[in-house]
Amino acid sequence: MARNNRVDVCIIGSGAGGGVVAKELAERGMSVVVLEAGKRFKPIEDYGGGREDWERAGMEIGQDHFSLPSMDKMTFGSPGLTCRPDMTMGVGGGTLKYLAYVPRFRPDDFRVRTLDGVGADWPISYEDLALYYRRVEMELGVSGNRGDPWHPPAEPYPNPAFEISYANKIMKRGCDRLGIRTWPVPSARLSRPWGGRPACIQCGECVNGCMTRSKSSIDVTYIAKAEATGRVDIRTRCVVTRIETDAGGRAKAVVYSDKDRVEHAQEADVIVVSAGTFFSPRVLLNSKSSLFPDGLANSSGIVGKYFMQHLSYMCRAVFDDRMDSFRGFFGGAISKDFAETSPRNGFARGWALEFNSGVRGPVEMALSLPGWGAAHKKKMKSIFGHVAGMVAFGEQLPDERNRIELDPDVVDDYGMPVARLFMEPRENDRKMLKAIEKSVKDVCEAAGAREMLTLDYVQGSSSHNMGTCRMGSDPRTSVVNGYCQAHDVPNLFVIDASCFVTGGTANPALTIMAIATRAAHYIAEQGKKGNLSTRAAR
Repeated sequence: MARNNRVDVCIIGSGAGGGVVAKELAERGMSVVVLEAGKRFKPIEDYGGGREDWERAGMEIGQDHFSLPSMDKMTFGSPGLTCRPDMTMGVGGGTLKYLAYVPRFRPDDFRVRTLDGVGADWPISYEDLALYYRRVEMELGVSGNRGDPWHPPAEPYPNPAFEISYANKIMKRGCDRLGIRTWPVPSARLSRPWGGRPACIQCGECVNGCMTRSKSSIDVTYIAKAEATGRVDIRTRCVVTRIETDAGGRAKAVVYSDKDRVEHAQEADVIVVSAGTFFSPRVLLNSKSSLFPDGLANSSGIVGKYFMQHLSYMCRAVFDDRMDSFRGFFGGAISKDFAETSPRNGFARGWALEFNSGVRGPVEMALSLPGWGAAHKKKMKSIFGHVAGMVAFGEQLPDERNRIELDPDVVDDYGMPVARLFMEPRENDRKMLKAIEKSVKDVCEAAGAREMLTLDYVQGSSSHNMGTCRMGSDPRTSVVNGYCQAHDVPNLFVIDASCFVTGGTANPALTIMAIATRAAHYIAEQGKKGNLSTRAAR
């Protein structure tokens, strides 16, 4: 087994967690190796938003670009669960495909047990993250308006908010008539030039990668600055299979296979797992040893448990208004009026409403409609350009039964057991889904919809995946502490959405980045004191 030169920090994953940590630690003088399973993208060459056949380009990119079939596999243990959750691989992680909505969590999202008697409280508060939220918003050049009614930051955003699209204005009409407040969602897209990058051209192809670099994905923001320090080595097409420990139980090395299937071990004083909600627990569970028979950092038995997804309810409606929703950006407005627990509902917590265009181009519309021939053409002519949409996502409560395990029978091409997912809506979730359906229909009808094309919840379909290595103060009921440091292994950190205790009703990316910034500063401080080095421990 080839051995790599030892570094201060080895990070598994280069997304919203790992990319942020790499930049913050490198700027504080630490040597960093980042192991990324995916490839590095060249935006202007690899993304197809500028092609005439942009819809076909998007389909090709979605299928081929952001995954690694040799290791990106999963099995299902819950009835009705057939939709494979979205995972993105590549330098930049999930931010390569995210829609760049970056609202903050609300203060009450961290105190669910105290306020509502369900779930669990975080070991950190909104106030602990407020400074780091601000730092990240400045790094990303977030576009937004100060003063939203649900979680207003004290300072203005770096850039002004985008005007919401015409399709969004149609949906807002329904909210206005029902007295539901809306607000432009804070967006990590540039409404004006910022940090050497151009303003967004509003092509609407965010989910297939941003060819202009105006979407603030991690590769063009944090990773660019990390590599500029000269202290960061990013290795692509490197699939991690396990983490080795020394005789004292400290993390010693990350074992990975490169693109030629040659196995290596990268030694480091500190190891950071930022591989996402599915792969982070998978690596820990696969890192069994005599000291950690149930998996690394798993004395609590919690690794892999309390998996959460936002309960995404998708809606597309047809209007008499001609709105050409395929033009420009697809979204931009949000409402959190239903986010808090209401005694009228009969269940805990709530949901958010996000407006979107509902459909982009003619190919997507044609493929989504049943039928063939003349009837199909007639339907296309009657509705294309007249569709607006909405997605509602509810806060799924953490439940130990929703979990990720290692499949005992199925392995990937590297011989590593694949993740087996158990996830289904529980009693509180099912009640909330019924209320979400009604609220979405009410808004569409008030806005003047003449027909509902789509109105459904697909189990497992959300891209907002959280939990599985939860944060907490008690080592018996959590995996990491408030700084994402493993209770069992002091020089091991898990920094991504897997540390989330509850899911809130905000897109998780900004909170991941804020947590990562805070954890990185802690790592740097502890490193200076010699508290994390395995060499110091000897």
